[in-house]
Amino acid sequence: MSHAEIAPTAHYTAYAWHRLGFPHAEHFATARGRRLFWSFRAAGEWLAVVHPTVPSMLQYLELRHRCIEHALDEAQPDRVVEIGAGLSRRGLTWAADRGVDYLEIDLPHMVEAKRQIIADRVPAELRARARERLRHEAVDVTGPGFEDWLERTLHGAKRPVVIAEGVLGYFDLSDREHVARSVARALGGRGGFLCDLRSREGGPAVAAGAKLLRAGIWLVTRGRGAREDFPSRAAIGSYFERAGFARSEPIAAEQAAPHLAGLRTPARVWRASGRSASTP
Repeated sequence: MSHAEIAPTAHYTAYAWHRLGFPHAEHFATARGRRLFWSFRAAGEWLAVVHPTVPSMLQYLELRHRCIEHALDEAQPDRVVEIGAGLSRRGLTWAADRGVDYLEIDLPHMVEAKRQIIADRVPAELRARARERLRHEAVDVTGPGFEDWLERTLHGAKRPVVIAEGVLGYFDLSDREHVARSVARALGGRGGFLCDLRSREGGPAVAAGAKLLRAGIWLVTRGRGAREDFPSRAAIGSYFERAGFARSEPIAAEQAAPHLAGLRTPARVWRASGRSASTP
């Protein structure tokens, strides 16, 4: 498969993980990712200079990624399903280095591309360590069969975790609700759900961060852009409650990435867990 068929955001974030030195990220960095990364650095990141508390795109991505890694470390999962995994290095890392069953799901062409990159670029010894643990599957998470598929996939896991990094913001609100509700029911009160969501509150600095983030998404996706933000953190909490989760909270940057804790960003990584009493 041609790398041209891989989503631009997958190229961009894969190169960002490589720049940040995350384990095994070098295997997924591409020349197109490098071009996209440096193009945006040149064209769109002046806001991060004008507003010193506004994160650059690289800082924003690092904060997001480290918050999810921190929460995953705390959860000590025995099975992970990552929605829209793209060219993330996380599955390979957790399967090969942590011995965790890890299933990456995405659109069919992305799944094919990921398998091919692993076959072509990942050293044989590393592939062997991940082989029995790391799987890839094409799944439509907005379709009616997602909940049943996820329930079957998580069956038997004691500490399952579902991750959606950099994905839900592209869905409209009804699809976001469908995904969260499906995840809550499939988890059945075990484990948890980790995802990043944006809210509009926070003052001028956060508004500047939102402008930078949207500019980056627009540039990297060539105008596709992100969908509507939640109006507030309280609205995000209500979103998880409606889905059937008993608890939800943002991951504290002070714990996950102390060196980035002072940055103001409209997007936070949230952890939802438990099963509400009203969930059927």
